[in-house]
Amino acid sequence: MPDLNYCYPNSDVLINRLNIKDKNALFEAEMELTSIRLKELQRRPIKGDFDFKHLKAIHKYIFQDLYDWAGKERTVEIGKGNLFCTVACINDYANSVFNKYYSDCYAAKNNFDDYVRVFANNYGDLNALHPFREGNGRSQREFARLVCLNCGYDFDLSCATHKKMLEASKSSFDKGDNTGLMKIFSNALTPYNEHNYSLEKLKILTIDDLTISAQSGYEYYGYGEYEYSEVYEEIYREKIYKMDAEKRDCQAKCVSKL
Repeated sequence: MPDLNYCYPNSDVLINRLNIKDKNALFEAEMELTSIRLKELQRRPIKGDFDFKHLKAIHKYIFQDLYDWAGKERTVEIGKGNLFCTVACINDYANSVFNKYYSDCYAAKNNFDDYVRVFANNYGDLNALHPFREGNGRSQREFARLVCLNCGYDFDLSCATHKKMLEASKSSFDKGDNTGLMKIFSNALTPYNEHNYSLEKLKILTIDDLTISAQSGYEYYGYGEYEYSEVYEEIYREKIYKMDAEKRDCQAKCVSKL
């Protein structure tokens, strides 16, 4: 269905600060401007508490040149086939995801296989949130890069292609299967060494991200606005309950060992 909240009338082009109304032209402008901002973040990362506020600050920085709503959670339902987190659940689901994302990764950092598994699971959970109307992938990857650095790992996605990353993300979102993400991350993660840490390339982009043309698809998922669905709201409420219960069980086990 047409997006009446974020797009120009009778168009699927997002309203933007440059007032570009051609889809392909906006794609090219977005690629150029966000690449500049991502390079800046790679040299001067945004500090935060690895929470929703931190992710919002990253999104706002990356997309500040393009969208008035940069850094703000969406107000419409979006999806492709399945719906990403429903608007009514965004904040509760975000709290559940961020309540465990960094802490779980940090707890697993000393075992590479465990870290890859935990990191991929949390990455998949955050991917399902998709809190912004556009630019979720780049924001999530920059957030993930900072999590990894704090856990002692260099996160470099240039080992993967756009297609493989997209397939792995879709499999995680559609089926809850994170094996594709784990395979990519097993190659993308290496122990951090400050003496060999290179800033010459954008680490959160796949090897071909900057060469993808406008004709290959504007949005990462090609999603648009959907109508509200009680079914999907119930699905995300159940996800929230499950994540919170697992976190409580984990904390209880940790206390019992003291």
